[in-house]
Amino acid sequence: MIARSFLLLFSILFFHKVVYSSKTSTASFQVVVYNVENLFDSDGVSLYNDYKKEMYGRKELENKLDKICDILRKIGGKTGPDVILFQEIEVDRTLEKFPSAAEELLKEMKIRGMGPYNFSFGYNPDGSHDKWPAVHCLTLSKFPIVKSRLHPLINARPILETTLSVQGSPLILFNNHWKSGASSAKMENYRLQNARVLRNRIDYLIQQNPETDFIIGGDLNSHYNQSTVYSEEMQRTGINHILMSQGIEPPKNDSGEVLYNLWHEISFDQRGSDVWKGKWGTLMHIILPSSMYDAKGVNYIADSFKIESYSGLNQIHGLNIPFEWSNELNGFGASDHFPISARFKVSNEKTEIGNNFSFIEPEQRSINFDYAKKNAAIWMTRFLSSENFGKTYRLKGFIKNKNPLTIEIDQREFGLYSHDPSTRNILFSNKISHELSATGYLSRYRGKWQFIIAEKSWID
Repeated sequence: MIARSFLLLFSILFFHKVVYSSKTSTASFQVVVYNVENLFDSDGVSLYNDYKKEMYGRKELENKLDKICDILRKIGGKTGPDVILFQEIEVDRTLEKFPSAAEELLKEMKIRGMGPYNFSFGYNPDGSHDKWPAVHCLTLSKFPIVKSRLHPLINARPILETTLSVQGSPLILFNNHWKSGASSAKMENYRLQNARVLRNRIDYLIQQNPETDFIIGGDLNSHYNQSTVYSEEMQRTGINHILMSQGIEPPKNDSGEVLYNLWHEISFDQRGSDVWKGKWGTLMHIILPSSMYDAKGVNYIADSFKIESYSGLNQIHGLNIPFEWSNELNGFGASDHFPISARFKVSNEKTEIGNNFSFIEPEQRSINFDYAKKNAAIWMTRFLSSENFGKTYRLKGFIKNKNPLTIEIDQREFGLYSHDPSTRNILFSNKISHELSATGYLSRYRGKWQFIIAEKSWID
C-alpha cells in the first residue's frame, strides 16, 4: 500500500489540498497513456549511467519537462488530460535532499496551469530501498482517487492499481510496465508471469462483480499481435494467451475473460507507437473489458482511440516516427514512444460499435521511407544541430574509417549505419577513400553525429 503520509506531503507541496470534485466535462473525459522515456531528477544519483551528473543535469531536466508539458497540453488542452498513466518515472534515492522526478513534473505541470491532479505512485516509498525499481508508474487524475494498491511483478515494475470516482461511478485503472525485450522468448517468460498477476486480479474483480469498470493501460513491452509475430519463438504470450487481448468489439464473453485491444480501432497500416530497427511496434496499450460497453457506469466512446503524434513536437517530420529523447546537447527530443489516448463517459446508453479492423498483421510493419527520401534536402554543414535530428538529407563524401564506419563530408566525420543487415553489408563493403553518395537521416551515437541509411535504395 502506498504510504498516505507520502501522498499527503506531495499534495501539500503542489496542490495545497486534495481534489474531491471533478472539473472535467460531464460529456466525456480523456485517458492518456504515456511512456516518457526515463524522466529522471537532476541529483546525479541514478541506477542508469546515462543519468549520472556528467551526462544529465538541470538543463537537460528542464528541457525534458518543457517537452512533456508541451505534449500534454497539445493532447489535453490548457489544463491537460483528465487522466494520465505515466511510465518510466525515476524512483528517487535522495528524496530528503533533492526533489524527485515526480515532484519536478507535478510542479512544472502546476506552473503551466494543468490539473489540479490527484496522483498515485507505482512503488512503496516506505519499503526496502533494495526492492525499489529504477523507474515506476505514476497515475494522475482530475477525479478523486478512492484507493491505490501495488501488485509486485518478477523482473518488472509493480502494476499500479488505482480506483477513481468518476462522477460517482467507480473506475479502476491498471498502470503497467512489463518486462522489456518484446522479441525475446526468454523475457516473454517474465511477461507471462506479469500478465498472470494482472489476469488473476481482474478475474477476481469480475467474479465479485461482472459489471466492474476497468482500464488496462501502459507499456506492456508486447505488441498487440505478439503471438502472431513471434509464433515460432513463443508458444504462449502474456498479452494474447494470458491476458486474452484480442480484436472483437465489444469482447463477447459471458465470463468476462476476453478483452478488447483498442489498436483494432484503427487500420493495421496505421498502427504504431514505437519503432525498433526499422519496424513499427505497438508496445503501448489501452485494453478494455465488455463492461465498458454495458450502459452502466463508465463506458468507452467508440472510435476515440488515438495515437498522439505531432510533427516537430514528438514526431520526426518525414519519417513520422517518435522523436526519441537524448541527454546530449543539453537534452532534446521527446520520447521513443508516442502517447496514446481514448475517451470515456458515464452513461446509461450502450456504446455504439464503431470502426473495427480485426485483421492481425503477420509480422511487424516496416517504416515507409519513401516520403523522406523523395523530400531529402542536400546536406550542408549548417544543418548540423539538434533541431534537425532525424531529418533526411542527400549526402556525398569519402569513406574515412572502417571501424567504426565513418564518412568525411566537408572536412567533418560522420558515422554511417543501417538497421537493415543487407544495407549494412553494402556500406561496410566500401573501401577507405571510396566516394559514397547516399541518402541518410541525421542521428547520434555515443556522443557523435551519424547518418542512418534506411535501406538499399538509399545508396546511389
